[in-house]
Amino acid sequence: MTSRTESDSITPSDDMADVLSRVRHVDPTAEEAAVRGYVREIAEASSLLDTVELADVPLTVAFSPSWPEGSI
Repeated sequence: MTSRTESDSITPSDDMADVLSRVRHVDPTAEEAAVRGYVREIAEASSLLDTVELADVPLTVAFSPSWPEGSI
């Protein structure tokens, strides 16, 4: 969720209203405070994952896009 200042952008409260509406399609009893907490945790996890650098990490399993002969 991002906050923007352009006139055609979505504000954080609009974002939360959209998320809450979608959650309540699945669980009509969902509490807004719980949904806000989950959204915050997801944003924090996403930010942390964005810092992980995997360019120099080898794959743990060798990968080949080719099928070996005789495989179905």
